[in-house]
This record gives sequence, structure tokens and C-alpha cells, in this order.
Amino acid sequence: MDLSSMADMKGILDSLQSQMSQLSTQGPRTRAREVGSGQAFSMDQIISMMPKKKLAREDFMNDQLADLKEKADREASLPPEHVPLINRKDLLGTLRATWKAINEPSPGQVMSKQVIIFWPQKYSTTKIGDLSSINVADLMVRKTHKGNYLLCRTICPPVFDGCIGFLLGVEDSQGDTAYLKLCNHAMLLEADADETQNIMPVGTILVLREPTYYTNANVTDLPFIMVESPSDVIFADFDNPILRDVSWKSKLIVHPRAMTGEAWKAAGLKDFKASRWFSSAICFTNCIKFGFDVQVSRLNRAEVYLRLGWNNSALHDAQVAFKSGTLTDDLKRKAVVRMLKALYAMNRYREVLETASSLEGDKLSGEWITKANQRIEEQTTGNYDWPKLYTNDKNANFSPDIADFTGPIEVKYDPSGLRGTYVTRDVKAGELLIFHKPSFCLSAAEIAKSGDSSLQWMSVPALKSADDRDTHRLFCKAVQRVWDDRHMYDTLLALYGGETVAEPKKFPPPFVTSPPLEHPTRPCVDIDVEYLQGVSMFNSFGSKSGKELYVVPSLLNHSCAPTARREFIGDAFALRVLQDMKKGEELTVSYIEADVSYDEKRFRMMNSWRFNCECIVCQADDEDGYDARDSRRALYHKMDDIGNKTSNAYDAPTLRRLAAEAKKTCDNMKRTYHEEHSRKAGGRKYELAQPLRLLANALGHLGRTISDASFIRQSIDAKMQSLTVSGMKFIDKSLSGPLPSGSPSLPVDTSQVPQFYDISVLTVIEIAHSFKEIGDKKRAKRWFDVAIWSGKRLQRRWNTSLQTSPSSVVGFAWFIGSLSVICDC
Repeated sequence: MDLSSMADMKGILDSLQSQMSQLSTQGPRTRAREVGSGQAFSMDQIISMMPKKKLAREDFMNDQLADLKEKADREASLPPEHVPLINRKDLLGTLRATWKAINEPSPGQVMSKQVIIFWPQKYSTTKIGDLSSINVADLMVRKTHKGNYLLCRTICPPVFDGCIGFLLGVEDSQGDTAYLKLCNHAMLLEADADETQNIMPVGTILVLREPTYYTNANVTDLPFIMVESPSDVIFADFDNPILRDVSWKSKLIVHPRAMTGEAWKAAGLKDFKASRWFSSAICFTNCIKFGFDVQVSRLNRAEVYLRLGWNNSALHDAQVAFKSGTLTDDLKRKAVVRMLKALYAMNRYREVLETASSLEGDKLSGEWITKANQRIEEQTTGNYDWPKLYTNDKNANFSPDIADFTGPIEVKYDPSGLRGTYVTRDVKAGELLIFHKPSFCLSAAEIAKSGDSSLQWMSVPALKSADDRDTHRLFCKAVQRVWDDRHMYDTLLALYGGETVAEPKKFPPPFVTSPPLEHPTRPCVDIDVEYLQGVSMFNSFGSKSGKELYVVPSLLNHSCAPTARREFIGDAFALRVLQDMKKGEELTVSYIEADVSYDEKRFRMMNSWRFNCECIVCQADDEDGYDARDSRRALYHKMDDIGNKTSNAYDAPTLRRLAAEAKKTCDNMKRTYHEEHSRKAGGRKYELAQPLRLLANALGHLGRTISDASFIRQSIDAKMQSLTVSGMKFIDKSLSGPLPSGSPSLPVDTSQVPQFYDISVLTVIEIAHSFKEIGDKKRAKRWFDVAIWSGKRLQRRWNTSLQTSPSSVVGFAWFIGSLSVICDC
């Protein structure tokens, strides 16, 4: 197919992009998705429309993105200008109609939930004291008002736009109105409607740093101010110096939530009981400002900050309250417990030991000391209670209580300037190098609870789009995580954020101490939302526990012939090396299922991460040529069909025919690889592994049906071949006769462990069972020992892994049935 056929592909790319990185390892080549037209597109159809060349980001610009880019460029080419002021009545009417359309839709009405980012999102780094005040009348469309701030107050309740922002009517001190869109404010997006109105009642005074004024393509006489970073909107309290000498021209009826410290405390307790953490923190802050029950309110706010994950500020509040000398013994104990929780959450376990000592004689003291000592042991040695972890991993939403362990690795740049992760000493196959909790995550329970995941997100600068609200929810988790943690913010800026942002900073960044929050509505950093969104998009992992971001694992480069294997235990990330490695060698992982076809990989890699893989496997596959790979995919599907027929066949003639057809198909698949492929790719021919397993099943089924051991031996040989093309190296592949003299106790190369652990160990156990069937107990025992060795090297209980699929359970049952015979060898 020539390049002109790309037009057919472009119309469906957007609807497929968010799904490609989530394809299952079970049948990824046949997975299809319904798109707007109702037509289903499989990965094979996508591949057939792709150009026969390495992909580039421009190949992903469909007609819709092209139109949006043209509009953005045209708008950017126009000069800034003043436009007529907005009519207050018209603005409030528009907001009321918007609220009704979102919250009270007419029967059959479907709201379009779409976010279009035309230009890189803006944020200010200038302190308020260095900015000059402007009014609404001074605003110019198509302009970011550098060096200025706008003081305004809300004239209506906030309206959630159904996507990522809130719509507000505001007025300045002169009474001129403006339309404000407040986007990406994670703390407001996490709030319910009542909490949002508690936080921003009518009359809330806002200070907008360096606002940008935009024309409105939908309503031409309704330009709007866009605030894209939550750090650019400052909630101004009554005591803010910026309000000195400010008087408001218009008369606005305002109903403050509380007027006294006692009332603010009561409101804070009410919000706390309703799990409205952000609003509760604001209430207790106002209580402190009014001077009412200050230290108790500070202690209450510490607990709220713990719920928000703002451990640095929680620790400060608890410490100040404890040292005040005004707390009762019971409240002192609560202060110490909150200090312990904050220190523990920040992984400051030695300080936990010191602080827990102040609870001498208290049962809690011993519990905290035991936990802290266990975490210190894990942190320094990498020794964990693996059986307990794997047992608990069966539970939904499991989040292990562990300390992060980082082994002998370092992040550095190679001579070409590319960043990677390298081992700092020789390591053995199976050695644990990373076991980390996520820096922030969106749990599966949170995803399920929300119920609404629909959101079409399009970025013109990045030429990317997605139909996925959860990615933005994860970004909101990033914003909340850095709200009171400057060091974490600097750390995230050291991760890759995409092509539209600055280069990542050096890793690891210098450690900086974060000051406690001055006010819960004001983050301790100026938040670059464009960068954090890129970090969340390009570095997040998906597991059964949800979506997670881990800092150090995000710095691992991709290879389809990886040197390390990742695994999720609950929401924790574990990394073990797959082979013996020398000091200075690079650690790599496979970002997607390594065994999918080269053409699917190149689509998904460029679509998700904007690069073409140049590993030894992809280079060898690329040299095979498009026609050969196309034939290979067709033969792969044919083997799927043969496999399905084999599982439903029981008579010898049919099985003979299917076994012969399977062998012929596998032989034809082998011919699609060029002569040098095995040498260049280290023997890896991933697409051939599953067909060889299906061939083995057909031969084994036939051998058992007609009681012919020769076919079972052929089945064993096919399974060994499937392990070989998966990357496993053999020392002894003999099928009969005496064992080779002087051969090692195991028939495989023990300087590496299986890359595809579950299916490889299952195949090894099936080989052991097949040898047992034909009476070769010695070989059966040796191959069973391979399965045990693999599990030990990866700290896996092999039976736990093998209970993950029906076919695995069958394999496990086969082995249990012959266990006593094998062990008697």
C-alpha cells in the first residue's frame, strides 16, 4: 500500500491511540475497537494502512488535528486587541444555561466532553510583589499579560464544565465583568459540588497572576480569561495586604460561610466528617487566623493534611502544636502520633524511631518502633517477606506497606548524550534492583468509583489525542503530590515530559527542604501543568491496581531484548535482572509486550512515546521486510485457527491432519525470517513462540491419542523451540538416551532467567510432565528443577504465578499428578 493510503488510517488514529498501550498479551493482534462510525478496526487493519517506513509524529496528524493546528496558527498570527466589555446579564445567563445543560440534560441530550489544547499551557513564576495591578478594561485578547495581576471577585457559584475546569463570572473593583475559566485545579476537581461552593462562595476574592485573555470561537462576544495552572490563582483572605485600600464599586450580596473562629472550627469539623479534606483545611486555617483554639485547630489541620498527603505541612503543624505547651496529655499524644504518621509517610524511619521514644510506656511506641526497624531493614538490604507479599497480592487494591529499596544502580548519560540506568557492580540473574511504592497513583477503586471515564483530550502542540479521563486524573494526583513538596516537584521535572516542554533536569535533583504551606489554597511551587501532564502521560504504568507513577523506574529505557524484568505486587514496582550483568551495563525493560509483531510495536511506540525502537530484535525484524512480516502475521492467524481446531479434535485422523498442517505452517513462518536473523537478534523470534506452542499441543494431543511416544518427543522439541525463540538458551536439548556426560544439573543456561516468566515456567513444567509420560524420569526431574530454579531466582512461588490463567491451572494439575513420581527419581 502506498503513502496515499495514509489518509484512510488518519481517520481512525485518534479513536485507537488511548487503547494501543493497553492491549492485552492475550490476542493483541486480533483486538478490535468500535469507533464513531460503528466500524471495527483490528491492529492488522491499522498495520495495513501504515506507510512502509519508520513512523514519525507527523504521521499521526489526522484531519481534525490538522484543522485545529491551522486555527491555532491563524489565531496566533493576529495581533492583541481590546474588545468590548462583557455584559454581566449575558454572562450570568450563559453560565446558568451551561450549568443546566450539564446537570439537567434534556432527554436524549449528550454533552460533548472535549478538551482542546491549542498552545502550550502557561504558568507564572513571578511573585505577586513584583507584579502590577490591571483591570478588566485593560485586558487584550490574544495576550498573556506579563508583569501584571488581575484582582477580581466571583459574582456567581462555580460551574464545573464536565471536563477539567470551572467556569466563573468575576468582576474587578470597577464593577467590570469577565468570564473566567479555571482549569487543572486538582483540589477543586477532587471536590464535590457542595465542597466547591464552600471553597468559592459568591464574593470570593481572587488574584490572577499574569492572566491570558482569549477570544471565544463558540460565542464571539464572550472572550474569556484562562488560568491553566492552580498556582496562578490566589485566594485572597480578608487579611491579605493586596486588599489594602481596595474598594468595590458594585454592590454584591455576599454570604460568608462563617464570621467567627468558633464558627470556622465547627465548619471544619463538619467538612472533616464528610471527608471534604480541602475545605476542612481551609476552615481550620481561618480558625487559626481568628485566633480561636489555635493549637487544637493546628492539630486538626495536621490530620487533614495527612489525609491530603501533605506530610511536610502536617509534620510542621503537629510539631508546633506539641511545642506550644498548651495541649493536654491526650492531645500531646495525638500530636506525636501525627508526627509519626507524617515522618513514616516521608520514609524518614530513623526519625520515627526517635519520635516514638517519646511515647515510652505506650503500646503504640513499640508498634511504631517495630514498623520503622522493619522498613530500615528493607531499605538497606532489599529483604522482604515475599511469601506474604505474593499472598496479599491476590487481594484487590493491595498496597504493600514497604520501604523503597534501590540496589546498585545509577542514572547517567552515555557518550551520545542519551540518559539511561546502569548497574554499578556485577549483578547476577534474578537479583532485585528496585522495589518501590508509587510516588502517586490513581487506584483501581478510585477509577471504578468515579464511573465516568469519558473525556476526549486533544493537544495540538503535541499532535496527540486520547479518550481517557483517567490520565488527567493521574495528573491531578501529581499536582496534589507536589502541592507541599518542592523536592518531589523538582524530581518530576527530571523525568521526560514530552516534545513541547523543556529538556528534563538533571537526576537526581539537589535536595531542597520544603517550607510548610502558608495556606492550603497556595501550593509551595509554581506548577508547570504542561510539564506535569507530559510526565503523567509518558511515564505512568498501568497495573491491576490502577495507574501509577514511579520515579526511578521511569528512567529505564526500552528494549525488546531487555536486561531486566518488571513486576507489580499490588501497586509496588519490582525490578529484577534477567541475566548476569557486568558493572556499567545498562538496565532496560520492555515498555509493551515484547512478543507482539514488529509493525504493531512501531505503531504503539511512536503513538505513545514518539520513538522508533532500534534494539537488536527490531533491527532484525525490520530487515526481514514488510512482505515477509505480512506473511508472518497471516501464518500466525492461521496457527490460531489450527490451535482452536486441535482443542476440539479427538479422533486420530483429524489430529494427524492438524499436526501436519501445524508443522507446515510453522516451517513456513520460519522461512519469513532472513538467514542472519537469529544471529543478530540473539535467537529471538517472538512471533514464532506461540505457534510453536500450538504445534507442540497438536503433536502431544496426537501422541496421547494413539499412544505414540515419538509424537510426544516431537511435542517436547517444539516446546523447547518455543523457549529458544523467546530468548532462553539451552545447554542440553536431548530428547532421549543417556544424559550427556559432564552436563550441568540443569539443561538451561543459568546466567539468565526467563523473560516471559509465566508462560516459560508453564512450558517447562509441561516439558517435565511429557518426559514423565514417556517414562524418562531423569529428564522429568531435571526440567522440574528448571521451574524451581526460575522461581527461586525471581523470588517467585511458581504455583502462585501459574494460577493466573485456565491453561496455567491445567499445567499445574499435570505436574501435581506426577509430583511423587518425579521426586522419586
